[in-house]
Amino acid sequence: MRDYARQRGRKASSGGVEPTTSAFGGRRSIQLSYEDMNGRTNGRSRSVEPIHDSADHYKFPPLSFHFVPAIPANASRETATPASAHGTEAGMDCVANAGPAAIAPRWVVLTVTWANSLGSGLLWSGVPFVTELQYGFTKGENLLLALAESIIYVLVALGSGPVLRRFAGRGLTPRAALMTIFIVQLVASGVALTGMWGVVVASCVFSAVGATLWPIMESYVSSGQHGGNMRRSIGIFNVTWMSATGASLLLMAPVIAFGHANHTLLVLAPISLLSIFLLRWFPARPAAHPPEHAHTHIAPQYTYLLRATRFVIPTSYIFISVIGPVMPFILRDLAIEDGLKTPIASVWMFARMLTVVILAQLTFWHGRWSTLAVGVSLLAGGFACTVLATDVSILLIGLTMFGAGHGILYYAGLYYAMAVGGADVDAGGRFEALIGVGYVIGPVAGMLAGGTQAQLVGATWAAALLGIAPAIMPWLAWRRRLRTEQRAHA
Repeated sequence: MRDYARQRGRKASSGGVEPTTSAFGGRRSIQLSYEDMNGRTNGRSRSVEPIHDSADHYKFPPLSFHFVPAIPANASRETATPASAHGTEAGMDCVANAGPAAIAPRWVVLTVTWANSLGSGLLWSGVPFVTELQYGFTKGENLLLALAESIIYVLVALGSGPVLRRFAGRGLTPRAALMTIFIVQLVASGVALTGMWGVVVASCVFSAVGATLWPIMESYVSSGQHGGNMRRSIGIFNVTWMSATGASLLLMAPVIAFGHANHTLLVLAPISLLSIFLLRWFPARPAAHPPEHAHTHIAPQYTYLLRATRFVIPTSYIFISVIGPVMPFILRDLAIEDGLKTPIASVWMFARMLTVVILAQLTFWHGRWSTLAVGVSLLAGGFACTVLATDVSILLIGLTMFGAGHGILYYAGLYYAMAVGGADVDAGGRFEALIGVGYVIGPVAGMLAGGTQAQLVGATWAAALLGIAPAIMPWLAWRRRLRTEQRAHA
């Protein structure tokens, strides 16, 4: 899947930027709490923290889920003992008497992240190659499996928070939950070897595992940090998972070349064992974020741009949820050798990662509506070039455009969410639901399309247009505001 992405964040004492964590598929992401669609903040004041750090990468997931124990204002980050704890409505409470919260070493968190992101890449982008090469799945059957995985992911992501919160009241810690998840993942990797239905069942289990795993993992990424340090940690985290999803397809190549595509899912076994071993360095619960203050002026159009990205980003996953299941057939029609198929398919993932890294260093695009337009154009155009490619050169151009387009939209949404800040949890839940709808709509549109590649492009574009169209409304509202201000100064 996503790709994609939706961090536990810090909450400014005045109510500032509050990232919450969750994930959605290969596109694991960090869900930020947003103000509601009309810009209301329920009467609470909001602090705003500008983003000038080069590594302010987040992801946009579908489940609000965070661990935020309250600590005394004068407590140190390293030794603070939570006096109380709370979670979001879709989150997981910490136990109030949790004791001192240590911080997991960065190398441990990133190692577990990279290893398990290989699994996510295999699930959302690699399994379609396994089912097509090993079991002769058709394009429609691949899309149907992707739809099932998406529905399971959404349901588990929305339900796992309350379930884990309930068990937390009985003493279940986030570390213990991770242990359980890795054991389930280990067992599922063995099920994948039992045949076609084993791969199908294992894929659905991996989807459910990811829906629970990444919200917890992401809560450890920025634990005990704030400001620039937190953004740098999250930045490294995002580059880590993005590189791993692409690397998963590269690592599949030799296994596929030898005709044992289904054996690629066995990689989840050593990944699970390694993760279980590394849990010894994880604290029982993520450390709390100390309060911080940051008040600054932001450009007035940022709020409108943020509202637009709430529609554009979820819609972008319509394209992603289609490109994965149909990619094996695009490469087959171009007579690409089996050993080269997955490396070629990974091009868009590395293009996305590079785009995000580049945008983090530049500022000229801040506040420009044209940035979103360019992102949408590259994404849609790259999708068409990829699906309709008649030779490898056009295919590579299309994949590069596709990855760059999604990278632009992803990072723009992140930037404006962080810059504008302030939001309630309900708005974050609405955003999560929109992303889930995007992942489900893609395979449905693909299955309803006719038998030609052109019809597939048309159906996907039509579905995406319905999602992107509402993004015009914030732009029109911004134009009206400009005209009103111009008349006032005339």
